[in-house]
Amino acid sequence: MSSTTFGPKRPNAIATLLTTDDFLPGVQTLFHSLKETLPSEKHYKNSPNEYRPERIVLVTPNISQNVRDALYPAFCTRIIQVDPIAIPSSQENESHVSSWSHLCGYTKLQMFHQIVYEKLLYIDSDCLVQKDVSHLFQIEKCNELGLLAAAPDVFPPDKFNAGVMLLQPSARVFESLLSKAQELITYDGGDTGFLNAYFDKWNEYPKENRLGFAYNAQRFLHQCTYEKQPKYWDIAVGDKYIVHYSSSPKPWESSMNATMKDIASDHLTNEELEKVKLAEGKSKALDKLWKKCYNRSMQFKEDFEERQKLKKQRKVVAANKPKPVAKPAAASSGPSAKVKGALTFNKRYKQLKKEGHDQKTAMAMARREFGMDTNDNVSAGKQVAAMFGMPL
Repeated sequence: MSSTTFGPKRPNAIATLLTTDDFLPGVQTLFHSLKETLPSEKHYKNSPNEYRPERIVLVTPNISQNVRDALYPAFCTRIIQVDPIAIPSSQENESHVSSWSHLCGYTKLQMFHQIVYEKLLYIDSDCLVQKDVSHLFQIEKCNELGLLAAAPDVFPPDKFNAGVMLLQPSARVFESLLSKAQELITYDGGDTGFLNAYFDKWNEYPKENRLGFAYNAQRFLHQCTYEKQPKYWDIAVGDKYIVHYSSSPKPWESSMNATMKDIASDHLTNEELEKVKLAEGKSKALDKLWKKCYNRSMQFKEDFEERQKLKKQRKVVAANKPKPVAKPAAASSGPSAKVKGALTFNKRYKQLKKEGHDQKTAMAMARREFGMDTNDNVSAGKQVAAMFGMPL
């Protein structure tokens, strides 16, 4: 397994959860949609009191290294491995979502334990962000620790959906949640029902802590209403910040494979088959929205990997490039060098005389210092001439 080095943590984070490899397309597309909608780095450079939120993925130990490498560093800034939390055995087989695994059905509670972050915006991996959601971090803390804000579920209307939540992580709340897991009944067999049982005063939160449906616009409402009355989705919900593909199948899954269609055609009437096709058509409109973002994420991934390869190649080339050899200093030659040397020698000779040495002694000392005493057997006339750069 490759080692991973992350940068320093930041005050706020946007997080999702990955407990199975086949949800990689969802996480990848979610984080690419965040990349497209969050403010740019330039915005944060010009706002010294704001920090770009980290984009983190909590993973269970079973997530493969290939999936982790696909997400970091291209799409997220940090991967945090957590232990899975199972749905209590007393509440098994009660979930209305068949894809939920009882072995890790409460792992989302680990979000409350990420206490290094002041605030954490949790978003399910089957969501698509349509507009900037960074302003949610400005929501003030309320009296209720742990859950700061959430959006209503499709039903019951006084309950929130756990697919999008603004949290204030707390070790005390996390331990309390674990201790209540056996005691509190989950009405849907999953984490949404349990968290509503724990945070049972959510519908009494201040207005700013109760997010609008547009922050967790569930595809289920679109499927139920769009054919007969599209205004529910287009006008009542309005501009959507987050679209939640909360029902099955997910956009990256086949809605009905060829074998199942053949079986259905053998057992359903023409009228029933038309209804199936109509239902598929309604979901395809939102599925196309997701798939367009997924395609952009794949292009981004390809470009990112190409840039990474080029960086590695440049490093290899730089490491193997021979270091330049320092050129030896050019030997002094010509009259100018000789004159310069003579003047330097002459200056030292005069300095020694000023210090009280007689002419002969000063001359001998200066010659020794300048390495000129090797020519002592040369005639005195030639020595004086050489001293002044005028050889005879």
